[in-house]
Formats: sequence, C-alpha cells, structure tokens
Amino acid sequence: MKKTFLACLILILISPHVSAQRPIRQLFPLRAYNLQGYVPVPFEEAFALPASMETASYAGVAMNARGNLVILSRGSPTFLEFQTDGSFVRSFGADGLLARSHGMHIDREDNIWVTDVRDHVVMKLDSNGNVLMTLGTKGQSGEWDEAAGARLFSEPNDVALDSAGNVYVAQGHGGEFPRVIKFSPEGNFITQWGSRGYGPGQYVAAHSIDVDENDIIYVADRENMRIQRYDTEGIMLRTWDFDAMVCAIYWHDDGYLYITTGFDGEMAKVDNVGKVIGAIGSPGNGNGQFGEAHHLTVDDEENVYVSDVILRRVQKFENVQR
Repeated sequence: MKKTFLACLILILISPHVSAQRPIRQLFPLRAYNLQGYVPVPFEEAFALPASMETASYAGVAMNARGNLVILSRGSPTFLEFQTDGSFVRSFGADGLLARSHGMHIDREDNIWVTDVRDHVVMKLDSNGNVLMTLGTKGQSGEWDEAAGARLFSEPNDVALDSAGNVYVAQGHGGEFPRVIKFSPEGNFITQWGSRGYGPGQYVAAHSIDVDENDIIYVADRENMRIQRYDTEGIMLRTWDFDAMVCAIYWHDDGYLYITTGFDGEMAKVDNVGKVIGAIGSPGNGNGQFGEAHHLTVDDEENVYVSDVILRRVQKFENVQR
C-alpha cells in the first residue's frame, strides 16, 4: 500500500527538476528497533569550526588516508577537513570548482572524486583539490552515447570504484536518464545500465552508489525505496526493499551497510542479506534529527557521520560500545 501510494505521487507530482524537494506525503520511518550503541553529538561539539567560518549546506562526507573526515560543501570553501576528535585541520579547494556539489568518494590513493549535478560532470581531484580528470561535458546535460561522441551526464549523483579501479557513476536526480555508467580507471567508457521506472533495473533517482569488498555494486534507488545489487557487468543480483527512502549508502569493512533515509530522517545499519539491524534519528532540527540525511561515512572506530543539506551541518553518531 505504501509503495503504491508513493509511486503514484512520484508519477504525478515530481517533475525532472524537483525530486530533491521534500516528499508530498507522510514521512516513513524504517520498521526497526532503535540502533543501540550510538549517541548523537551536537554539531558545535563534534566539530571545532573556525569562528570566522559560517556553516554551509554540506553535500558529502568521506574519510581520507590520514583517517580524517573530509566534508564536501556547497559553499566556500569547497572542502573542510577535521580530525575525528573534531579538531579543524584545514579548508581547501578552489572557489567555484563545483556549481552544485552532490556526491564524494575518496579512493585508496587518496584521490577525491566528486559529482556536480548542475554542471553535469564528475571530477577526480588530488588530495589538495587539484583537478586530475573530468568526465562529462561541463554545463551540458543529456545521454551518454559513445558511438555518437556524446559524452554527457544527466545529474551525476554519486561515484564509487571497484577493486580494479573502475569507476561507477550513479546519475539521474529525477531526470530522463537515471542509470549507472561504468568507466575504466583512465576514464574510458565501458558500459551503462538502467532506465527510468519502477521495475527491476530501473530507477526514479539513482541517488547513491557503493562497492563492497567482493565487487558487488549497490545502488540506492531513492524514491523506489530500495537498493539494487549488481555484479561489475551490470547483471542484477538481488533487490532489497525498505519501508523508507534509501538516500545514501556506505559499505564499511565491519561487514555492514550503513544507509540514510533522506527526508525520512534516519541513519540505519543493514546486514549482508538486507535486514535492518536498527535505525536512529527522526525528521526535525534537534540533535540526532535531520532535515535531509543526504550522505554518510563511517570511521575506523565505527562512528557515523551524516551530512545534512537542509540543516547545514554534519551529524555525528558516536559509537559508545567500542
């Protein structure tokens, strides 16, 4: 019933350019017990943001090779770096680098991969934010057609790499071409899969992507409230359905998948067969609550960091059981 209601709302009410708006529906909490062992830490206590620096809409978070948290901002500066105790390390990245930042992934060589949903590009940067590679055609949106020489993204949302260094871009923030596009480590097109819709292998918004240690590809199909799993050739393996949006996904080496539910306002822990172990959070503006739980990462101590583009902060959930 819930899925049917949601699908109708998507079909009737969401245009290709407004899918990031708050859903015109009741908010759906995950059917799960509270996630034990995590305590939300207020932003002003978790991070020693310099007094001269204003908060911004934070699109993404990732851990770098030094074990520090890197935050991707939609303001200036582009990147903030903190130690996990909250100490400020630095800000970096050229002003105007991204028109509207969205997703971020830091690879094993400490390169930073970012996506831009307004300029329709994916960039590979070095650890100081210098551009090493750009995929897509800046400022142009459309369908990637290698045979026709049309190297276009349509709102690239997120990016992940497999063990061989191949690059997977999840795109489609509500537009015509939600899909996954795969490239070689050098940025050469390999294949793509997916289309707009509600069936297997289709998406409304392929909003987040990650790859586990076995090179299984996980794609968050946000409005369809599911995760679709593939091999590296794009062959579907399984679908996991949920009772809420799946906005962001992060596979941690503890063997669990961590997810956020966007406007539904939670962070959750999922086992390797798709069962929700527990969830924490709710919609709102208090500590431990979310305007939109947009992107997340997990550090070596299994503390969880969730960027909130609406409340302009990063919510830290401290693991108090380690």
